[in-house]
Amino acid sequence: MARSVKALITPKVLKWAREKRIRLDIEFAAERLKIDPDRLEKWENGKEQPTFAQLKKIAKLYRTHLTIFYLPTAPKAFPPLNDYRVIPKSKKPDPDQEYNLKANIVEAHERRQRLIGIYELLEQPPPNVSLKVNINASHKIAAKQITKFLEFERENLPKTNDLYKTLKFWKQTIEAKGILVCHTSVNTHLSLELETVRGFCIAQKPFPVIVINQKDRSYGRVFTIIHELVHIALGKSIKQNTGYSDRRKPSLNETERFCNTVAGEVLVPENELLEIIDLKTLKDDIPKLSKHFQVSNEVILRRLLILKIIPQHKYYAYRKMSLQNYKVPKGDTKIRSFYYKRLLNTSGEYYARAAFNAYHENKFTLADLSAAFYNCDTKHLSEIQSEISA
Repeated sequence: MARSVKALITPKVLKWAREKRIRLDIEFAAERLKIDPDRLEKWENGKEQPTFAQLKKIAKLYRTHLTIFYLPTAPKAFPPLNDYRVIPKSKKPDPDQEYNLKANIVEAHERRQRLIGIYELLEQPPPNVSLKVNINASHKIAAKQITKFLEFERENLPKTNDLYKTLKFWKQTIEAKGILVCHTSVNTHLSLELETVRGFCIAQKPFPVIVINQKDRSYGRVFTIIHELVHIALGKSIKQNTGYSDRRKPSLNETERFCNTVAGEVLVPENELLEIIDLKTLKDDIPKLSKHFQVSNEVILRRLLILKIIPQHKYYAYRKMSLQNYKVPKGDTKIRSFYYKRLLNTSGEYYARAAFNAYHENKFTLADLSAAFYNCDTKHLSEIQSEISA
């Protein structure tokens, strides 16, 4: 009997949640809810009401809480992200992957809002992210501004073959400046293929957010982090699936080329590269250069091509050789599938530390702390705390 009880929700909020929050077409939403689109439209215009059981399904699909549908007016919508992805014309976007991407974006927006709320509870002002670059500036000037903002010194890079440690270094360096760095959703049913997205960013302040695809290799994620950081410096929230290793035919737009070039200059500065390069032994030196700068062979080769140190035919020859000799580096072979580590990667260390600070200062209950990490079991909370305290 309870399943047939009508939910006396606000119709406009129901429509807002679909159109402005999760941004789903009515046909897709209706298909996922296993109802006719006309029926969903009637719920949204107030001609009919869903049952409470149906509303629970809607809340799950729209990635929100039931109570939001009872608000008298719709909350402020999440601003959309510019879509700078390159999708080959021969391949249609996967509707399920597009939904997963939208759900991941909603999670990132909510995590940012929750972090702002935590700082309010702690009565602390959020850090001032002053980074700003002009797209009309030279890539060298932009890279210097970013390097200065991060207070990055190459000698601080971890001298290790464990690429995960290099990735962690860059994440911590950027988060130290008040920019949240997260992995894609801990929920495996919301996983994203690299063809769908390598990363995206929310450039809003305070607490801009960078989200990287956990399916990417460690060096790939490092490049994406810096690429997204350039977008934040430009003040543009975007989603992208391209990188230096992308070999698809469609050309990148001006902004993407700028971000790629600046990211390359941050990771592999031209002056330093020219100091140590030896064209006579370059064929054998590429892996050494990769290890020195802690980037992939592809980034080194692209830098050499962009800087016109090698012609295009040599770039392709060296790249072919590099792929033939490729071995999965130590650190990328490790399957870091412990659930608490996935929770921490998805949330970001910065967010995790703030949540635990709120708990230890009695601003959060244990239930609040669990809710901050996808309502995880308390045993995972202790594991997360140990990890960030190590």
